[in-house]
Order: sequence, then structure tokens, then C-alpha cells
Amino acid sequence: MMEENDSALEELKRVDHLIFVTLKYTRTVDIIRNVIKRLQSSLNFIILDVLEWAQKNGKLEQVPKAPLLRLQYLKKLFPEDKEVLKIVDFYMKIREMLLDEYKKKEEYRKNVAMVTKNYEINIDKLQKLADETKEYVKYLMELIK
Repeated sequence: MMEENDSALEELKRVDHLIFVTLKYTRTVDIIRNVIKRLQSSLNFIILDVLEWAQKNGKLEQVPKAPLLRLQYLKKLFPEDKEVLKIVDFYMKIREMLLDEYKKKEEYRKNVAMVTKNYEINIDKLQKLADETKEYVKYLMELIK
């Protein structure tokens, strides 16, 4: 179980490096997408950890392999927890960002952004997404202590 926590935290360290170092020198939409993928990966690791914890404590028979099923199980485990519901919504938002077709805006410039049908993700918004993900990972880690 602790391995997953470590994996989620390692992904967040990589996110910080990508935002504060790589993106500073390589202002491309590919880096923005990579950061979003790592945010999703971090959430996947911690959600898996929560479900394995629930399985270990007899609250769940088995942990599903599909990420969307995992989200449904997470909602069933904590139906009254508004923060968990926010996490599920946030995950779906990130997933949508990655699945939508995107366009590049001002690549190699200060205001580089990834533009999808519903979102325009620039460096500032990317940082907010990363901060939000860190809070959610921290919350889920506290939930299973």
C-alpha cells in the first residue's frame, strides 16, 4: 500500500520539475500535456491505494482494473464525503482535457497554452491544477491512515 503512496508522490515531484524547470526553458504544449498526464497518473496511484486499503479492510471484494470503475467504487465507498466527490469530478475534468482534441497557442512563447473545446490551459492554470492535485492526494492519504 505504501508503494502506491510513494508512486503518487513521485509523480507529483516529476510534475513540479516539469513545471518549474522544463516548462521554463521549453515552452511547448507537449510539456503541458505531459504534466496533465502525470497529474492523472498521480491520482490513479492514490485512488488505487485507497481501493486496496478498502479491500484489505473488508469494505471491497476486489479492486477493478479500469480507472473509471475505480472512480465509481471510490464514490460508493465514501458517498457522503463531498471532497471525494470533488476529486472524482476533478479526475474527469483532467481526463477530458487529455481526450479532447487540442490546439497549440503561442508555442515557444511566454503565454503558451493548450486549447481544447472546453479549456485553455496555460502555465498559471497548469500550476493551479497541480496544486489542486497535491491537495487531493494529501486528502486521500489522510483518509486511509
